[in-house]
Amino acid sequence: MVKHDNNIDVLRACAILSVALHHFSIYSGIPVPLFGRHGGGIGVQLFFVISGYLIIQSAERNRLGDYAKARFFRIFPVYWVVLGSIVLIEMTAVPEFRQLMFNEYPHFLLNLLNLQQLSVLSSLFFDRVHVGWTLTVELFWYGIVVVLAVVAHRVRWRHFWLAALAFTTLLSVGWIKAADAGVLDFLYLGQARSVGVEFSPALQLALIKSNIVGYLYFFVMGTVIYRYERVFKRIPSGILWPVTLLLVVLWSPWQGFVGFAPQPLAAVGLAGVFILLLRLPPVQDALVRYIGKISYSLYLVHAKVMVVVYVNLQWTGADAHLAVIVATLLLSIGLYYSVEQPMIEFGKRFRSTVTVGVPAGNLA
Repeated sequence: MVKHDNNIDVLRACAILSVALHHFSIYSGIPVPLFGRHGGGIGVQLFFVISGYLIIQSAERNRLGDYAKARFFRIFPVYWVVLGSIVLIEMTAVPEFRQLMFNEYPHFLLNLLNLQQLSVLSSLFFDRVHVGWTLTVELFWYGIVVVLAVVAHRVRWRHFWLAALAFTTLLSVGWIKAADAGVLDFLYLGQARSVGVEFSPALQLALIKSNIVGYLYFFVMGTVIYRYERVFKRIPSGILWPVTLLLVVLWSPWQGFVGFAPQPLAAVGLAGVFILLLRLPPVQDALVRYIGKISYSLYLVHAKVMVVVYVNLQWTGADAHLAVIVATLLLSIGLYYSVEQPMIEFGKRFRSTVTVGVPAGNLA
């Protein structure tokens, strides 16, 4: 088993900053090259690759009950604190939202379970953190990776994960193409009509293309990087750097050329970023590493802070940008030390002392 170093936190920092730049451009109206339009896709997909790399290690080294407990205490407590706080404030300040909550509370329960992407109403009206769809995708991966790990153990194919990557890539591409053709609209069309919402291309993207089927191979790509890390680290820099830069910097032209998104060339480009960071000596920049450490809390609060400052308060200018940065950092740091990290440590009390395999350290 390959132990990873703190460059994983550097990758997390890159991912959250990419997503934050995307939301900053949307809510502030200030254009940001590349990341303003595509930073959300780049950052989220990089998070998925990171998850694929880390979660397979957790699934293989822990018993199923311990694995489930680790995932629960890692993801849910701080998410519930953020979501619950926002909902309570908005129920107090916005009577219409309070009435919606009373009338449609079962749909809000899906948000509490991180299953909001399964419901049009839950996604559109109760996703108060504005990034909830990715949590549904991540949650499904936690279950799928266990199944894949069990199958890999049973069949003992030497290159099982390469076969899994090929299969999931074909599956995801087929799913996206079917969604583009409207074949899968039936999954949500009835829900949209029942709540009086037009089933637009944006809704199709959010609920059908951007689900676990559409993104599954990004996670498997991360697992493949873990399995073949020593091989990937031997790729000459003269090949790895140009390919990575070509696929990531020219993100938009490649999407137009391929004709659909998410698409495999993006996964290859982000895999290149991942491998390049793994090959480097541990990055010693304390700020970057710290941003990576608190990236989950940052991820949960940053969009809502921007919505409040730029949309609700209509605040603009340098002082508004400073307020966004300060508020986001303070909230994230407070959540990390008061909820996120303590709950991770608390969850360890409920786990057995027996693990399968060799510990890999700092698992997600």
